[in-house]
Amino acid sequence: MKASNPTDFKLTKVILFPNGDKPEFPITALVNNIEYVENITYPFISAKMEIVDSIGLLGSVPLQGGEAVQIEVSSDAFNKSVTYNFVIWTIQNRFAKQQKQSYDIGLVSSEALINEANRVNKLLTGNPESIVVDLMKNALKTVKPVFSEASKFDIKMLPNRKRPFDLIADIALKSVSPQTNYVSTNSGNANQTEQQIKGSGGFFFWETVRGYNFFAVDSLCADENSPLKSKKLDSPAWGQYVERMGNEEGGDTRFHILESTFESEINLLSSLRRGKYSSLMVFFNHSTGQYEEYVYRIKDSYDNMAHLGGQEGITLIPTNDIELSDYPTRIMSIFLDHESWYNEKTPASPDPKDGSTSPSQFADWQKFYMAQSVARYKLLSNQLCTIVIPGNPDICAGDKIDIRLVNKVPTKQGNKEPFDPESSGVYLISEVSHFYDTTMGPGGKFTTTLRLMRDSYGMKDLPSNHGTK
Repeated sequence: MKASNPTDFKLTKVILFPNGDKPEFPITALVNNIEYVENITYPFISAKMEIVDSIGLLGSVPLQGGEAVQIEVSSDAFNKSVTYNFVIWTIQNRFAKQQKQSYDIGLVSSEALINEANRVNKLLTGNPESIVVDLMKNALKTVKPVFSEASKFDIKMLPNRKRPFDLIADIALKSVSPQTNYVSTNSGNANQTEQQIKGSGGFFFWETVRGYNFFAVDSLCADENSPLKSKKLDSPAWGQYVERMGNEEGGDTRFHILESTFESEINLLSSLRRGKYSSLMVFFNHSTGQYEEYVYRIKDSYDNMAHLGGQEGITLIPTNDIELSDYPTRIMSIFLDHESWYNEKTPASPDPKDGSTSPSQFADWQKFYMAQSVARYKLLSNQLCTIVIPGNPDICAGDKIDIRLVNKVPTKQGNKEPFDPESSGVYLISEVSHFYDTTMGPGGKFTTTLRLMRDSYGMKDLPSNHGTK
C-alpha cells in the first residue's frame, strides 16, 4: 500500500553500543536527522547524525570513538525497512545552551577504521578480482558480501606496507574488463613513428548497503543486450523517474523528480590536458632497451565501449579548425619491465613480435590500461546531473536510472516533445545521499539526492543531436 506522502518514513531505532561491556543504549529520541552517503569512488559508506542531547550522552556513556551504531529506518512509500551498521569516527559542531546541547556524530563502516590500522606486506599475486576479495576477507576481516568480476590480466605486486583500500585503488586503475578487445597497428603515415592502439580500461571499487563492489566501467554502463555486460552484474535501470510540470497531476508520486540541476558540462581545457581525446604513450623497456610510441584516440575506441546515451563517437569531439583527436594533448612517459617476475631464458614480453615462446604471466600491462583508464574515467563526466527524488532506500551507487526531464523549449517543438531528448535517458548513479529528517511533520521527510554521470548525451532509442548542429 502506497503512503499518502511518498517522503514519509519511520526512524524505527538507533542503538548505540558503547565500548567495553556496557549495555546497549537506545538514542532514537535524540536524533533530529540522518544523512547517509554512498559514492562510487568511496571504499566505504558514511553517515552523519544530528543529535539534540538533553540527557548528557557524551558524559554518561562516554563516547570515545569506535562505538558501534545500528540504525533502522522504514520507508512508508516502498514498505521497505533497511538497517545500517556503522562505527563512530568523529563528533563535531557541538553547541551547548542551558540544559541542552547539539552536535553531529560522524559514522563510517567498521572497515574504514580497520583499514587505517592495517598495512599489507605479503606479495599479491593473481587476478585483480581474487586479490581484492582476499584483501577484504583476510586483511579487513569483512563479513559483508563482495560482488566482483575478473580483470583481463593477472598481476603481481609488492604492497610496500600500503593500506588495503589504497592497494585496491591502485589495482582498480590497472584492471581491464575481460570483454575489452585491443587492436594495435602501425601508423599509415610514413613520417610518424608511433603506432595506434585501442581499448578501454578502469574499474570502480565502492561500498553500498548491499556490500562491496568491484566492476569495470564498461560493465556498469552496459545494457542487457551489450556484449560488454558482465554476467556477475545484474543492474537494470531504475525508473522511469519523471519530472512533472507544476500544474500536472497523476502518476506514481514515488517516481517523481522533485529537483534537477546540471553541473558544468564542458571543460575543454581540462579534457585536453588530461588526454581525454588523444594521448601519446612513450614506453621504454629498460631490460631490453626497446623504445615504442603509441597514440590512443578515444574516437577509435568509442564504438567498442558501452555507453549510456545515444550520442555517436564522431560527435563526441568538438569540431574546430583543429581536429582535437588527431593531436595528442597529453604525453605519458612510462618505463616497462616484463622481466620483474620472470626467470626463463626467452623474452618475457607478451608481444608476439618479440619472439617469446612462453611470455610472462605477470607482464607489465601499462600499454593496455594507462591512457585507456584515464580517458574512460574522464569520459563519464561528459554530462553530470543532480536530482532529488522521494526517498528510495533500495537505490544504490553504481546502479543506473532512467529519467525524463521536461523539455524547456517554449515552442511548438516543446509541446510536441514533452521531454528533453538530450538530457533525458539513462545515467549511472555516482552518489546516493539519503536524508532522513524527523522534524518535518508527523511522518518525517525522507528524500534521496542522486548525483548522476554519463559518457554521452541523448536516449538510446533516439539519435542525439548533440555535436551535430
